[in-house]
Amino acid sequence: MSKDGVLAKLKKICRLSRLDKDNLVKKGRDLIPVHDKAIEDLRRSIRLPDFNTDLIVDKSRNLISQSSYYEAQFYNKISRYSIPSISTMYANSKFKTAIYKTSEESPCLNEIFYKYENLIPYGKEYWFAIFTSVDGKKPMQLVSCFGRRNARRSVIDDIEVSGLNPTGNELNTVVGVWCFDGKKKIFANTVESRTVADEQSITSAGKGLSMTMSGAPPEYRVTIDSEEITCDFKLIKPDTGYDVEVLNELKMGLNYQVYNLYYDFEGTLNGKEHKGRCYLQKVILSTPMPSWNWCRLIFKDGSFLVFFKPYIGSKELNYVMRNRGWFYSAKHDRIIWFNNIDVYSDKKQVNWRFKCNTEGCSFDVSVRAYADHCPTFRGAGAFDYHEFMVSVKKFKFTAGDVDIVLKDLGPGAGMVEDGRGIWI
Repeated sequence: MSKDGVLAKLKKICRLSRLDKDNLVKKGRDLIPVHDKAIEDLRRSIRLPDFNTDLIVDKSRNLISQSSYYEAQFYNKISRYSIPSISTMYANSKFKTAIYKTSEESPCLNEIFYKYENLIPYGKEYWFAIFTSVDGKKPMQLVSCFGRRNARRSVIDDIEVSGLNPTGNELNTVVGVWCFDGKKKIFANTVESRTVADEQSITSAGKGLSMTMSGAPPEYRVTIDSEEITCDFKLIKPDTGYDVEVLNELKMGLNYQVYNLYYDFEGTLNGKEHKGRCYLQKVILSTPMPSWNWCRLIFKDGSFLVFFKPYIGSKELNYVMRNRGWFYSAKHDRIIWFNNIDVYSDKKQVNWRFKCNTEGCSFDVSVRAYADHCPTFRGAGAFDYHEFMVSVKKFKFTAGDVDIVLKDLGPGAGMVEDGRGIWI
């Protein structure tokens, strides 16, 4: 709701006499959060009738709180439709939100990776394989993805595709790949594809491009075959750290699931040897795709930092739905969780800065983008999925006895995503 709309609704609820909007804004600018004395001063200044402080706070709660307002409006829209319970949507309820050390028993994610979901209308499922080296000032990175939305028509990078639930053994999807090979950016055009899975692999293949994930713990394999990009990477479970992460959560009555395997890798890209860190990921959504900032940075010593910040609205005025992340310190062999990350960038989105300053943790991280790519999603909304490959220029992290700077970690690189729009 616009600022004018909020003022009009507040005026109606409180039965204000006719007054100028700018005058009210000026008189009330310094009165939030609301205190008894502030309300009494405002009442005298603009001649409001007598009222109870608790009453106006109660009546104004949904107008002042962005969180309550956005959630109420969003849930009101989706509640018009009959959405089945989560237990009947997906047969994945046994997978609970958790992150597992390599030394712990963890769930095998093959039944997630090598399976199609029976999605609700406009539900989404996407598979990712992302690889990062930390060698050189502009390290090799590769991003590969295939997936679908359960709709008759989706337009991804100008490729129109129907991604309805399968009636046989094949999914109708799209597949796309891009990379920085250490010297230059290369991308293979997104194409419509057919995706086929069995108990040990899943392949998505279209005109001139195919991608296969295969294997089982502790070793997987990812191969990509196209004219522009050919790779064969072996993924190996690491000896230390964390290797499996599950997010299976509800937000505003809707479900999102993210399954990650954090592995080491080695192999060839266009005939050249590379090694580093990677992750296999599957994302399952019964939600629209909102705007977000997401980041994952890896370091030479095995440490890494991850955060995810989805929001509704614009960069300047928004409701943040989640603002959380974690840092794994290889030196201390432990995870430190943090909240309330601030994200900054210059106008060209080359230089990025991430800051956090809470009671238990603070950090200041600067990265520089050296390659970027922006897939687009259209049909029932518009979403620009801007991906940046970055190298770490500054890193300072403090939490309790943990005090780390970049020279302690070695070179770092990774991905930053700046997704904007909404895709139903």
